[in-house]
Amino acid sequence: MSLPKIVWTEQQIFKKTPLYLVILATVFIGFDVYIYLNIKNKSQDINQIEKAVEKPPRVAAGQFGKKIELGENNCPNIKAGNPDAPLKFKIFESETCPYCVAQNKVLDQILPEYGDLFYAEWYELSSCADEAQKYQISGVPTFIFNAYGIEKPSAYGFLDKQQLTDYICKVSKQC
Repeated sequence: MSLPKIVWTEQQIFKKTPLYLVILATVFIGFDVYIYLNIKNKSQDINQIEKAVEKPPRVAAGQFGKKIELGENNCPNIKAGNPDAPLKFKIFESETCPYCVAQNKVLDQILPEYGDLFYAEWYELSSCADEAQKYQISGVPTFIFNAYGIEKPSAYGFLDKQQLTDYICKVSKQC
């Protein structure tokens, strides 16, 4: 008894395999690659979150983590942070400005953690008009930044916690 012979013809593979099977296999392979990359990205995100959780939060020295009220008639009205820090900024605000209130809440959150890396001075527009005119302040809140003794472009409007901490860390190179 002899085995049957297999005869290959010179036909193209697409004529042997239906087109829908080729398309289906391509879709499955593409989906598999997509799922693999998505899982890889998610695992990287999870690793970053786990590392952030493991790392204890920064704590600034006690004297740098609190605001010091200088009085309504003084310019600046309030100061906080480390006077020897590489980043210094002036904040111009108004007591009638809702964004200024929100900005102060953000700065109150940042001070205990990063107060040793910056020095800030608060200027109320009504009592510090001369200082505001010097910097041509047209709206509040406005930040006048000074990094390593060099005045940087002003920032107009509300800056969220992430924006401020990123800038503080970038200038100080200590985060």
